[in-house]
Amino acid sequence: MLRCALLVSRGRRLFSTGGGFAELGVEPALVRALEQRFQIHTPNTMQQELLGQTLTASNHLLVRQETGSGKTFALSVGLLSLTLREHQALRSMGLDEAAALSTQQANSVVVVPNRELAFQIESWIGAMLAEAYPLLPRQKIVGRFVSGTPYESQQRGVLKRHGVPAIVVGTPRCLLELVYPDDSAPLIGVRASELMASLAEKTREELMAGGLDAGGAESYRGVRRLVLDEIDGMLRLPNRHATERQIQLRKDKPKPGQVFVDRLLETLGVTRISKTLRPPALPAAPLRQSNARGWQKPSDLALARGAPKPPRTECNIVGPHSLQIVALSATVNKDLRNWMVRRGWMTSRPLVIDNPSRSIDVPASTVHHCLVIENDRAIRNLREKCEDSPQASSTREQGAALVREEEERADAEVQSMMEQMSEVAANVIRELAPRGSVLIFTRSDAGTAQFGRVLETYGVAARDIMTRFDEELGLLIDKAQGKEFLDIQEKYSSEAPKSDGPKVFLATEEAARGLDLPDTSLVLILDIPKSVASYAHLSGRTGRFGQPGTVVTVVPVGKLGWFESKMRGIFASLNIRPTKAEFIQD
Repeated sequence: MLRCALLVSRGRRLFSTGGGFAELGVEPALVRALEQRFQIHTPNTMQQELLGQTLTASNHLLVRQETGSGKTFALSVGLLSLTLREHQALRSMGLDEAAALSTQQANSVVVVPNRELAFQIESWIGAMLAEAYPLLPRQKIVGRFVSGTPYESQQRGVLKRHGVPAIVVGTPRCLLELVYPDDSAPLIGVRASELMASLAEKTREELMAGGLDAGGAESYRGVRRLVLDEIDGMLRLPNRHATERQIQLRKDKPKPGQVFVDRLLETLGVTRISKTLRPPALPAAPLRQSNARGWQKPSDLALARGAPKPPRTECNIVGPHSLQIVALSATVNKDLRNWMVRRGWMTSRPLVIDNPSRSIDVPASTVHHCLVIENDRAIRNLREKCEDSPQASSTREQGAALVREEEERADAEVQSMMEQMSEVAANVIRELAPRGSVLIFTRSDAGTAQFGRVLETYGVAARDIMTRFDEELGLLIDKAQGKEFLDIQEKYSSEAPKSDGPKVFLATEEAARGLDLPDTSLVLILDIPKSVASYAHLSGRTGRFGQPGTVVTVVPVGKLGWFESKMRGIFASLNIRPTKAEFIQD
């Protein structure tokens, strides 16, 4: 039954009833799998709210919680529980297992910004499924689709042999190629649910009236859940201070995530429904009258203020048989939420599960250090405020010339800076002697393989972050495709040097979002983060769920101390007071 209702307010927090997974409606077998496989017995407050809304599918959701709070994991539990519940409902209607799984194809589409997060979500769902329902074919329940030569042939083989899974997890560019290819038939077919197809044909008055039911096996076909994980990283909209050129460039060349979601929502009928529900246009404003000097008369302002406005009535057409959109990120903001509503991605304002502080938060259990490399290769701690120096006292014209000179020779200095960063990273690891694993984020223009070879010269055995999924690859990749499986494992295992110290993994800044690495106790950031939100995600790979963690950022001083000043601004925006590293003598 559709229901049309007025939302009480934007961004209101949901009420949490408390209790465990079973009380929220999670399948009993999954509850046991969570306890046995993940040693998780009770969801936290945010997970209770997210699971409750996901399992009832009564509203669009926008979730902003700090890194390490378990957003993506809770959503994975909810998606799998819904898939299993719907599978049992189809079986009770008389369908056999093959027919039920065929009906459920692409019921849930999860869009993520990087392949590491896609692998992680698939590994979670695969592990829960193997523990709770070992006889169900995993390839028909969940599948991940990412770009990359080692994976694309294997993914296409799985699609041709097993068909489209019920839960599709992928990166935007790869999903675009599989769902909307330019010159061939799509390998992943998506369609609107029966209810959404009916709603797309309704008028605004009929939508507002509600009263439309959906039932039967056919009502379980089509996309019913769209998840946009780390949505701000996937879209990367221009910020409020962007120039006109940057704004126009983004309009002309949108990101693959925006292109895919636009096309998908058009296929599902959401775009048409949003246009239908759009309130009537305002009546034409009275013409402005001007005097001889071109000034506007005060009476015109009064007329403009007195123009009638349309009622702010909204129709919530989200339901179990229609389409629910869930957007998650630790750094999503109000501008992005308003953009999604204006874009027509959500037919009604979403319910927001927000931080108590309603701002970007970082784990309180994390210790932050910042080390600065001087031009003479000396290392010191970040200073609280800029101190006078011959460089800082230069004139503005001289400063601009120095910056231009630095940009011109930046490429030539990449290798030198990489060696300096690697030496500092090796010394920090030896001094701190972390108990858990170490995660190093490198410059985006330097490959992890190249950085790993330089680190090895300083005694640090580092390997690509994808090697963390070697064990999951053994579980998740179809063993019938032995050659592809071995090719993928050999590619990353060959890059894993042996070492008696802590495990050290390398990643770029783009891979930071969403990764859950519970044993990581030290994060090293070997470059200036691109933004405040980026630092929040980078540092959030440690100190998760209240565990202690340490973050060390290493930056060059830069001309005129610009890099150092930017780091102070990042820390101030996040209310972080960096601690001086005791092993550094200033």
